[in-house]
Amino acid sequence: MDTPGITALLSTTATTLLSSSTALPPSEGEEPTPEDEERVSSQALLILVSLLIAALLTSYYLQRWRIRTVHETVLSIFAGMVVGLVLRFSTGSYIKRIVTFDHTVFFNMLLPPIILNCGYNLQKTSVARNIPSVLMFAFVGTVVSAVVIGVLVQAYSLTGIESIGFSLLDSLILGTILSATDPVTILAVFEQLRVDPKLFSIIFGETVFNDAVAIVLFATLSALRSSGQDFTLHAVPSMVWSFMLVFGASLLVGVAIGVFMALLCKHLRLYEYPSIETSLVLLLSYQAYLFSNAIELSGIVSLLFSAATMRQYAYRSLSIKSKRTTRYLFHLLSGLAENFVFIYLGISLFTSSDMLFRPVFVVFVMISTCVSRYAAIFPLSRILNAIFKYRHPSAPSSAQPVTHEEQTMLFWAGLRGAVAVALASEVSGQNGPLLRTTVLCVVVLSVVIFGGTTPQVVHLLGIRTGVPQPDSSDEDDGSDIESLSDSDGGGHRTIIDLSTPAAQQTQNSRTADGTDEVRIPMEQISPPLAPFSRFSSPWSEPDVSWLTRIRSSFRSLDRSLIFDLDKHYVQPLLTRQDDSHRHRNHLHRRRTHTRRSRVRRRSVLANNDTRPDRTSRSPSPPTIAGSTVGPAADASPWSEHYPDRTWASSSSDTGSPSKSRADRPLLGS
Repeated sequence: MDTPGITALLSTTATTLLSSSTALPPSEGEEPTPEDEERVSSQALLILVSLLIAALLTSYYLQRWRIRTVHETVLSIFAGMVVGLVLRFSTGSYIKRIVTFDHTVFFNMLLPPIILNCGYNLQKTSVARNIPSVLMFAFVGTVVSAVVIGVLVQAYSLTGIESIGFSLLDSLILGTILSATDPVTILAVFEQLRVDPKLFSIIFGETVFNDAVAIVLFATLSALRSSGQDFTLHAVPSMVWSFMLVFGASLLVGVAIGVFMALLCKHLRLYEYPSIETSLVLLLSYQAYLFSNAIELSGIVSLLFSAATMRQYAYRSLSIKSKRTTRYLFHLLSGLAENFVFIYLGISLFTSSDMLFRPVFVVFVMISTCVSRYAAIFPLSRILNAIFKYRHPSAPSSAQPVTHEEQTMLFWAGLRGAVAVALASEVSGQNGPLLRTTVLCVVVLSVVIFGGTTPQVVHLLGIRTGVPQPDSSDEDDGSDIESLSDSDGGGHRTIIDLSTPAAQQTQNSRTADGTDEVRIPMEQISPPLAPFSRFSSPWSEPDVSWLTRIRSSFRSLDRSLIFDLDKHYVQPLLTRQDDSHRHRNHLHRRRTHTRRSRVRRRSVLANNDTRPDRTSRSPSPPTIAGSTVGPAADASPWSEHYPDRTWASSSSDTGSPSKSRADRPLLGS
């Protein structure tokens, strides 16, 4: 790897830092005056913005030179650590307090753009195919990880090593904090390598729901700790009820605000004002986050489902300009926030004032985190594969929900990120400094170790790369194509396309991985059925037990039914149906009409040897040895396209040849 450019960027940042730190307040103990405060704040922001620019330039060179051995997030953390080390020995306490990680800034300014982009660009079709695996890892896996870390930390605390005095509740809180995964690095590497969309959707869905579940669990345990109670088995039912209540209420708030935005786009002519339309999408999503936090719910859950609901319904009524603006704006804000978070973490490692470092405890917690990740991935994957094998006994091993290679990659993708650091910042009490320091060290180690070696692990496991990723931006034309994929492991993939007309012939194509893809219209498989008619078949058989009927009915609850219900019942209520395509595709139809007119004119002219005369507007048929070849003189080739017009006879009727293009007089002569 060629690192002179990166070294120069870090040196420039350090030089800027040292030159800007000479005007700090002389005394570290006293607060600066308003003038000094403004100057010091500008210097702190200059340091952070300079590091962010250096990180973006580093990302450019890494992608330009195709360097896969190290990722930009790892370099961002190291750059923040270098600058934090310089700040620790060269500046006053006020500027260090400004650049140190603040959980309020993170939760209110940095985390919402990341969650908004995840929910707005959620690949619903890919995630829906793997929804059992996503929900299993996100909900059950998070609880298993938190319990395993809590039990191991409590056992270490009972040994008395390094005088760690954690209660069972404190140990479970630490386990809940470290159960929040943040594989930003993994997903960025996956996007660059274009890995298997199935694996990408599982990890993407897990991290989106995992953060929400971990935050709700942390809030539940923190409320129990604030009330002065200790964790007992009798408190488990109330904790479960509190978790379900907070999660469900937050979900309803997010969906309600998303539906409200969809109704605004349907009944108001917001598409005539794209700037107002885009601003409302952004602000209403942020309002869902703030409203849930204000009433002590989960803002992450509300923001996630609000963005997903807006993308599903309000997005269909937006103008084309607003569609592109919201998509790229949210992606831009998310990328800046992610880079800023990693720089923030690197600086805080040396600028935090209340740090209590216990090296043996840090190593033990890091090992416990790996053990908990193993317990949350491999046993649950075996359960999913066993259920799939029971339902499909003849299915090959390659068609399992989670293969062994995917399980290993899921284990490696269990990075801990800024969400864990932000949650740890809210812990107070005697064990607060030790807990915050331990979480920060574990986050940095996990990003450096697991995130820095992801490309090598992908190569060693033989995971497919170079596969085209499903893009959720294909809905610009207003169409909603939902297809259900089922792989039988036999070298081909059958896709049931719900939007393909029956008149279209079955199409065969070859995917990037070399498998044959057969696209079959839905009408060729079975006649059109009502959405609820699929429930009638298992109950219409007289000699079937009630247990078999119930099992068959639940099996008939496939994803196509959900898509049909959404398409035929929900979308007509929340999206424009008649006039939506008029304002969005008017210009597109005009261009298509103009283009087709030109193509039609060229095709007509290509069937004749001469161009139509400007005076007669009718081309002359070619002649060979005195005989006329082609259409008759009184049947102009233009008449089949314009039957309502009368065309003049050609000059060939009188025997005079048609004028060529060079012999025609110029206009005005």
